[in-house]
Amino acid sequence: MKKIFLAFYFLLSAFYLFAQDSSKIPLTHDVYESWKRLEKSKVSNDGKWITFEVNPQKGDGWLYIYNTENNTKDSVSRGYEAVFSPNSDFIAFKIKPQDKITRELKLKKKKKDQMPKDSLGIFFNNRISKYPELTSFLVPKENESWFSFLNETKDTVNKKDSTIYSHLNIVNPVKNKSYRYKDVNECVFSKNGKILGFISKIKNKKQDSLSVGIFDVDKEVSSILFRQTGTIKKLTVDDKGEQIAFLHTKDTNSVKRYGLYYLDIKTNSVKLIADTSTLGISDGWELSTNESMYFSEDGTKLFFQTAPKVMPEPKDSLLDEEKCKVDIWNWNDAQLQTQQVHDVEKEKRRTYLALYDIGQDKIIQLADTTMQDVKILNKGNGKIAYGTSDKPYQKLTSWEDATFRDYYSVNLETGERTLLKEKLKYYADFSPFGNFLLYYEPKDSTYHSYSLKDNREYILTKTIPAKFYDEEFDLPRDPEQYGIAGWTKNDESVLIYDRYDLWKVNPKNETTPVNITKIGRDAKTILRYVKLNEDSVCIPDNILLKAQNENTTFEGFYSLNLNSDNSLKELVMADYGYTEPIKSKKADRLIWYRFSYTDFPDLWTANTDFSIQAKISDANPQQSKYLWGTVELFKWKDSSGVEQKGLLYKPENFDPNKQYPMITYFYEKYTDRIHAHYIPNPSRSVINFPLYNSNGYVIFIPDITYKIGYPGKSGYNAIMSGTYALIEKGYIDKFNMALQGQSWGGYQVAYMVTRTNLFKAAMAGAPVANMTSAYGGIRWESGMVRQFQYEQDQSRIGKTLWNGLDLYIENSPLFFADKVETPLLIMSNDNDGAVPHEQGIELFTALRRLDKPVWMLTYNGDEHNLMKWPNRVDLSKRMMQFFDYYLKGAPMPVWMSEGVKATDKGLKNGFDLKK
Repeated sequence: MKKIFLAFYFLLSAFYLFAQDSSKIPLTHDVYESWKRLEKSKVSNDGKWITFEVNPQKGDGWLYIYNTENNTKDSVSRGYEAVFSPNSDFIAFKIKPQDKITRELKLKKKKKDQMPKDSLGIFFNNRISKYPELTSFLVPKENESWFSFLNETKDTVNKKDSTIYSHLNIVNPVKNKSYRYKDVNECVFSKNGKILGFISKIKNKKQDSLSVGIFDVDKEVSSILFRQTGTIKKLTVDDKGEQIAFLHTKDTNSVKRYGLYYLDIKTNSVKLIADTSTLGISDGWELSTNESMYFSEDGTKLFFQTAPKVMPEPKDSLLDEEKCKVDIWNWNDAQLQTQQVHDVEKEKRRTYLALYDIGQDKIIQLADTTMQDVKILNKGNGKIAYGTSDKPYQKLTSWEDATFRDYYSVNLETGERTLLKEKLKYYADFSPFGNFLLYYEPKDSTYHSYSLKDNREYILTKTIPAKFYDEEFDLPRDPEQYGIAGWTKNDESVLIYDRYDLWKVNPKNETTPVNITKIGRDAKTILRYVKLNEDSVCIPDNILLKAQNENTTFEGFYSLNLNSDNSLKELVMADYGYTEPIKSKKADRLIWYRFSYTDFPDLWTANTDFSIQAKISDANPQQSKYLWGTVELFKWKDSSGVEQKGLLYKPENFDPNKQYPMITYFYEKYTDRIHAHYIPNPSRSVINFPLYNSNGYVIFIPDITYKIGYPGKSGYNAIMSGTYALIEKGYIDKFNMALQGQSWGGYQVAYMVTRTNLFKAAMAGAPVANMTSAYGGIRWESGMVRQFQYEQDQSRIGKTLWNGLDLYIENSPLFFADKVETPLLIMSNDNDGAVPHEQGIELFTALRRLDKPVWMLTYNGDEHNLMKWPNRVDLSKRMMQFFDYYLKGAPMPVWMSEGVKATDKGLKNGFDLKK
């Protein structure tokens, strides 16, 4: 009997695959490690060179170097994190040790300092030079052909000295010049590349000291500018290479008090500008080493960090078992104890921004415990910054899905702050030059600006015949805004998005708002600004727009001149998805990824009008050997006659005259991902669409539009109506259909199986089973209570537990567990930081008590979506075995028929087919 059953299964499997393409083979779990990702693409400033990494999911990858002038390609095994020189004359990158060697040493339990280090690679004149034992490397941002790196080697001059030193190496491959300095542990280039500052140790018979030195790349000489015993940290150099700042202390205690030193390179003068006793440093405060320091772009200000003094811990006179350990929960606390415990290390390291006004020789504290966050505008060149505080409203965020903030202007010359607006809920930000505070007000669905110069508020979008909030918003709170593209020069105007178009709006209503794209709404094309110059604070006159047509699903790009009417020009629109392009700084060269469900996101390049496009990578040529699938937009009408839509993934060479098993997956809305490409990789929680298409499954993903208070029923209506519409097509095997979902989708699966027996099997990852107990549960990844999710966010109940108990019960699968007839596979992990593990346990134990077929996978120490590779592979295999058994008639695996006992954990996996 067993032989007959197995023969039938294999014949059935062969039918599904033969119906596709007999010259290709189906994907299996064995292909995961060979499939590669293409990432970290960059283009040189002159546009001649392009680099990108092609990395397998496990093992050694490759760095590719592409020459756009002659279309040639070089590669470096295990190369990564490439950086171009500002003059585009060399490329620096790291080279990893072989993965095989690293793995062998890990198996031998070698310590971190015994593991092999990276090397530095330099590509210059089509040749590669390598430097071993790399610690770090630097390439200046502008002008120069120098680079520096730190590596750990022996002293090459004194052969008798076997000590390993950290060496600073300064190299110019163009001039074939190099310099080396011993015992350097930190270095930094000025932005213009003229000066390299460094911290070095100077050994002395009596006492070692530390020094701050510089290397002048024009003169090719080094000099020591400061020398003292103690510790030096946080070295920084201004953009022009004329000023240096650092922290220094002579303290040898475990808790050190630092002084802030300022060094003028031109005059070779150094002075202490701040310590715990300096005017401007608050009583009981000190200089902090927890964050970096930086100069303003114009070099007139130095920004640094302060914090309340860290006090030495008192000597411990008690044994651990003699200490009381208790968390005190107080209803007046702004944050729950769980949030406080989660953030305790971050809070201990919290710093507060201050500045040193170099011209006035004055210290000014900007942030403090009442206004913790200060944002610097215009690269620090102006007289205004802005500050925010959420402290008065922290308690509200336990049930309000919004971060309320007060907004202040901060005078950088005096430190004086002015409260501008209180309790802003959604978007708020200052213009680049600090002239306006722009914010979205959900009460009247409009943007407002506040002029700091006029001390006056303006309502900007009230008269515009367009909606600036999400038109399809279906959460139980105020709709959110579409956002802004940015500001034009000198804060003259702001570009604001509606659903489709961009509006040019004067922040003081001095001119009439203008729809500068015009065609978006009529053409159902969403247009969004692409920032091509990362250093620019303003939007230029000529811009690139990314486009997505809702009707055709085509994507592409348009160009637009802000100062010319009717200048919108289509550059490319095609049945593909595109990433935002990256532009070379000094050349007419773009790079981007183009992709579809069937096309891997390979790298493309062209000029800025997209007239000459070229594909320059082929990361996964092996895909052509495997059966894949296709995707299409599927539309139908639900029971109310309303048109719905979803995505339908069909096996390659789909035959409408045959019938296929179908798995319905869902999570909110998915149709805008029609071009998304999915490589065959082990699942973190969701079925892999190409893997299942390749093995003869149809995948259906309906969009779900929710009615507040009825999330379960909303999902049910969309899923069931779409499924029945597909059954009517004739190519779906209605007796072999299943459901799969994760997190919110996992909840929907659990709800569905309490309401219908249409599906033969279901898999629910991280499901909420009982909204009444989950309501007061904790999201351990943040420490926040889950109440806000039900009252105002994804769970969409829209009421508190006590004001809407009937809705919480109606939408909770647990209370209807006795209705379940569908075999259910659950994944619920014990380190899930989003959905409490107890939710999975509640559902499993209820169904077990009712003698329903149910299994639960708990991956120890893993998260909401699996992070560990072995666990991901394991889940992928078990899900496919589960669905193959119910939908294809495959033999039942042992883990389903007999389970795996705790005593056999790690010894047996239960993948064997039932005997």
